Amino acid sequence: MSEINPEMPQADVVLVVGANDVVNPAAATTRPAPFTACPIIDADKAKAIIAIKRSMNPGFAGIENELYHDDKTLMVFGDAKAVTGEIAKHLAGEETA
Repeated sequence: MSEINPEMPQADVVLVVGANDVVNPAAATTRPAPFTACPIIDADKAKAIIAIKRSMNPGFAGIENELYHDDKTLMVFGDAKAVTGEIAKHLAGEETA
């Protein structure tokens, strides 16, 4: 995380797959929090975020993820393997179902 976090403000898009607590900006601002000592990836610093999850359920810490309510975040619900496959097809210019 210490290697990638300085790069996040220059990232055009961050793809978050199934993660919850490790990308939750609340970890940096909420005190005390169940994950106060947990290092996080600063995905919220990217220009855009695509988050793939099965539901809006909270992670292990039980804290709602602020990242998923960010105006820069596009939430995609479904199976991560299927969704990432569809995204890859779109990026390659292939027809999708």
